[in-house]
This record gives sequence, C-alpha cells and structure tokens, in this order.
Amino acid sequence: MSTAASAEQVRIPWKGDYPHNSIKHWSKDNPYDSGFSKNFKNGAPEEFGEVQKDGELNVFIYSPKDAKGPVPFVVVLHGCDGLSTLTKEWTQHVADVLNGQGIGALVLDSFTTRYVDNSCGLADLHWGRRRSDDAYSALDYLIEKKLTKADEVYVMGYSNGGTTALVSMTSQENDHRHRFAAAFAIAPGCSPSLQHSARYTGPIIVFMGDHDDANNPNWCEELAKTKRSAPVQMIEYQGANHGFPVNAPAHDFMGWHLSYSPAAEKDMMQTIISAIRTKHFAKGIEIR
Repeated sequence: MSTAASAEQVRIPWKGDYPHNSIKHWSKDNPYDSGFSKNFKNGAPEEFGEVQKDGELNVFIYSPKDAKGPVPFVVVLHGCDGLSTLTKEWTQHVADVLNGQGIGALVLDSFTTRYVDNSCGLADLHWGRRRSDDAYSALDYLIEKKLTKADEVYVMGYSNGGTTALVSMTSQENDHRHRFAAAFAIAPGCSPSLQHSARYTGPIIVFMGDHDDANNPNWCEELAKTKRSAPVQMIEYQGANHGFPVNAPAHDFMGWHLSYSPAAEKDMMQTIISAIRTKHFAKGIEIR
C-alpha cells in the first residue's frame, strides 16, 4: 500500500450529551439501546463494565498537500478489531487516495482511549450506535477548526464502522447541530432490526461483496430496495467477500473468509470520489 500520506495525530473531545441519548448503563437485558449513551464509557463488556462520563478520542488527520482553506473531508471508521496494524495500513491508503484528489481524511479511533480491544461479536449494534457520536464529535472538530465546510463532511466506515455510518444517517441523530453530507458504508451489518425501519436523512452508498460471510448481503439488498426519501444505493461486487477493500493475504478471521479484490477496491474509491465531486447519488442495487 502507498504510504505517501502523513497524519497529524490529535485528541478530540467526545460529545454525547444529546436528547437521543440516555444515562442508562449497558446491561445484558438491554445490550443495544445502551448504545445511545450520554457516557463516554457505558459499562459494556468490552469496557470491562467501566462507566465514564467524559473522554477524548484519538484521530489522525490527513490533509491534502498545499491545501489552502477548507476542503471536503471524509471521517474514516475502522471495523470491530479497532486500529490494528492492517487497519492502519488500509486507512492510510484511503487517506492517500483521497488526498490525491484534494479531499481530506480524518481516521477516527473509537477504541484506544476506551481501552477496548475489539467489539467483534454480539455487541455490534451497541457499538454501531456508540460510535455514531464518535463520528459526530469528529465532524464538529473539523468544522470548528475550519478544516472543512459544514456541508462537505462525509462518513465512511468498514464493517462495524460501516454499520456506524448507517446509524449516523438516521433521523435519531437529528439533534446534532451539523450532519454528514452522505455516508459510504463498506460491508456493514444491515440487520433488519437496525436498518429496515430506519428513516435516513441523507444519501448512502453501501459497498459489499456477494460472497460476504460476515455480514449478510441479502439484508443490505433489502435495505436498498426499501422506498425512502433519501437515496440509498447498494453496489454489489461479484465474487468479492468481506475483506475486499483491504490489501492483505487471504485469511480467516472470526470464521469469516477475507481476501482482497483490487478491482472492487479501486472501483469503490473511484465511486466515492465521484460522489463527493458531483454530489450525485443514485438509488437501488447495482451489480459490478
């Protein structure tokens, strides 16, 4: 992968004091609704039951070289295993491609400052909701620092980060002062309990392989088929699996098959850049 992009690492304040959130802590009887929390740590098993009201998040900001003034920015979200070495390489590659087109990237680390190792497994919906406020904290930071304009920030996430990107576009998040211009959800969890009844407030593109055995492509197809006021498109890559965007040797993780598809990954990045440039979004399912 390219390593041309270089990052500024900073800590940003986490913001969670919104009407859609609650002070209820995580419990085994209420594992998902507790994702909407006013607490930085909310007692989830991945947090070893710890509760903490305030906190900060690590972010890595990649700005295009010679950028003068605000530029479009993408908030990039990792998957359930956090910013592992492999994920860091992937996010740096994403930033490099975006920077080359005059677009900034903010890579957001949801886990390190919470001392979370991973969220892989049943807590997916909880962390999709928790991390949505992480993403909005990053959006607010970019606008406050005048690195971008309020209507030119996009959210892009992989796997659990993709689920987070979908949550970020729901009407439940309407109490944020600023909103994302659109979401790019890569191999997300489109579980019916989370997504099919959701009202989305902005454009979404879902990118997925038809051989994904970590998150069900059929659920995402149903998501894209549902009539909505906001455009939701699913781009489905034939022969690709859950690992298609990450340049790594084929391997299994958590029982899932992961292998890189350079053609699908390149097409995905070109599609994202085109959508940011043209602000044009389609509806429905497209097979590629």
